[in-house]
Amino acid sequence: MKEVEAEVATPLDCGFIDAVRPDDVDIPRSMEIRHICAGGLWHIHVKYVVEKPEDLLTLKNTLDEIVRALQLIEAALRGKA
Repeated sequence: MKEVEAEVATPLDCGFIDAVRPDDVDIPRSMEIRHICAGGLWHIHVKYVVEKPEDLLTLKNTLDEIVRALQLIEAALRGKA
């Protein structure tokens, strides 16, 4: 069993935190997602206890979903959505 941590530092204002937070309700039991406001910018910290190889895929998929949501927000801000 190994605890894995990842952090996504965004260039987005902390006011956008609530845009993604509702998606955090259906996560695996041993996963924790924290939204942090640091220096006025939004950071997302993901911690997950990996117990079996498939858990790495779950972590990867979660991080992919976070990045896709951030890309949507950024595109909307640029008027490309």
